[in-house]
Amino acid sequence: MTEQKAEKPKRELPLSRQLVNKQTEDVYASAWAAKEKGESIGWSTAIFPQELCETFDVPVLYPENNAASISARHFGNQFIEHTEGEMKYPINICSYARLNMGMADMMKNGKFEGVEPAMPLPTFLCLANNSCTQLMKWYENLSENLSIPIFFVDCLFNYNEEEPDAYKNKYVRSQIENNIAAMEKFFNKKFDWNRFLEVQRISQVNRKLFNEIVALNTRMPAPLDGFDLFNYMSCLVICRGKESTTEILKQLKKEVEEHIANGTSTFRGTEEYRVHWEGIACWPNLGFNLKTLRKYGVNAVMNGYVTAWDVAYEPGDLNGMAKAYQCSSTNSFSTPSIMDMRSKSMKKFACDGMLCHVNRSCKLMSFHIFTGRDIIEARNKIPIVNFDGDQSDTRVFSEAQFENRLQGLVEVMKENKGGK
Repeated sequence: MTEQKAEKPKRELPLSRQLVNKQTEDVYASAWAAKEKGESIGWSTAIFPQELCETFDVPVLYPENNAASISARHFGNQFIEHTEGEMKYPINICSYARLNMGMADMMKNGKFEGVEPAMPLPTFLCLANNSCTQLMKWYENLSENLSIPIFFVDCLFNYNEEEPDAYKNKYVRSQIENNIAAMEKFFNKKFDWNRFLEVQRISQVNRKLFNEIVALNTRMPAPLDGFDLFNYMSCLVICRGKESTTEILKQLKKEVEEHIANGTSTFRGTEEYRVHWEGIACWPNLGFNLKTLRKYGVNAVMNGYVTAWDVAYEPGDLNGMAKAYQCSSTNSFSTPSIMDMRSKSMKKFACDGMLCHVNRSCKLMSFHIFTGRDIIEARNKIPIVNFDGDQSDTRVFSEAQFENRLQGLVEVMKENKGGK
């Protein structure tokens, strides 16, 4: 008889993670409840002014966040295949878009068999192009296919990265104001400006809390496995204006400070090397990435992607809010500016190297890597390696290549530390 190996008991999630899971479940449940009542439901890009729908108290879900969750659960291929097959879209567009458009089309036509987490079809869309211009075509497709309107904020690119001129802030502010007026008609609700101010205040408390938590990982060894930060991004993406996020982040900060006081860490291994992970996670391959990093004693203590939701402004200042949404995403800046931010961050977090995800779905972010790594190598004097991958499409990533590239990075980092 073949002996069966006993399954290892799963580690209990920290309270902060349990709260994140509960928050996400509640957000999806609220959207499904609205669906059953025939009420409005939105789908939104990740860095659209979330303060608007939060003020109207209308449920909104986020296809980028949803695609990441579905991909991490290995349910995404069926939707990507549908988009490339029946819908005849090419492989070279964003895999988040392929996954989401395929899912929407299958739901519309009764071919959807259900995955978790499943989003109800929306009655409206919220779109801002500050993080990616391909979002416009993605959402135009959804609008056409589902016959629903788009509330759009066109965020201007600052080619010379100057302080945005007054007319640019006025242009974005006018769109926010026009969207508020249009939403009042669409939702048949008056906009509560006092509630709006409170949502702004909560949003700023939450972004500040998250930044403080990220900064705690400058400690050596780091109190957090850097990949843990991916688990809390949803708080800022889908719930930045909610008090539930404040409670989650306060709890997380408490847990991290306890790790610091006790000399412990969520990194399950010995932190021999600290690296900056550049780019979005390979969600379908997250487990392999994590195990392989731990195997070689590498903690990805910092990632510029998890700080992309730092939309900073003074509550009540609509001009400041308009400016913040224009300049919130690294995709609104030049390669030298982005690499300057990365260089400073890697010095602050004492990184020994940089591991760059050449994401086939995110051409602009990958372009920065190829043209900007020379800047980092010259300034920080640390080794950098690239590996091929994708945020949702499993066909691009190679486990062998990832481990091989990581081995090479570790060899150079070890040599730089004197071979110890």
